[in-house]
Amino acid sequence: MKKYTYLPPKVKDSTKSVDVIDEAGNKAFTFKRNYKNILTKMATYVWNIDWNVQIDVYSNDRDIVYQCIKNTKWLGKPTYKVISYLTGQEYEVSYISWQVVSPELLIKSESCELIVKKVPMDWAKFYYQGKEVARWKMKTSEWFKTYLEIEKESPIQEPEFFTSIAQSLFYIGE
Repeated sequence: MKKYTYLPPKVKDSTKSVDVIDEAGNKAFTFKRNYKNILTKMATYVWNIDWNVQIDVYSNDRDIVYQCIKNTKWLGKPTYKVISYLTGQEYEVSYISWQVVSPELLIKSESCELIVKKVPMDWAKFYYQGKEVARWKMKTSEWFKTYLEIEKESPIQEPEFFTSIAQSLFYIGE
């Protein structure tokens, strides 16, 4: 199992770069929130609306490796798209259940499907073919320290993938 930790920005609107640390204590990669333009940034600050959310994940060489983009619709729940800049593969993320408190989401690509289940005050769990393969949790008792664990059975082994999705869905949210 691979384990990672990080401390997200104290303010969800922040564009500060965040280092993700592996279990050996080394910086594995960084991520940060980006805004499309100044108008979306102003709308977020003034009206507290996360209409457009984009999380970019960078390698230690400062190359972008993953990007998660929120697509907000006029009606219904938003969808998310995750793009791997390493392989060109795209993942669509959509809601299965409409529950706000404990949502279930489907992550779908050409090669695999994952289900994400989030229960308040517990891990967000990623399932592949019915088996838990990764989990993400933010602990408020530790100043929002965030934990990511990836099992060796996971079809996706890149922590950048899970971080981009979890940060968009569970830290910034709708």
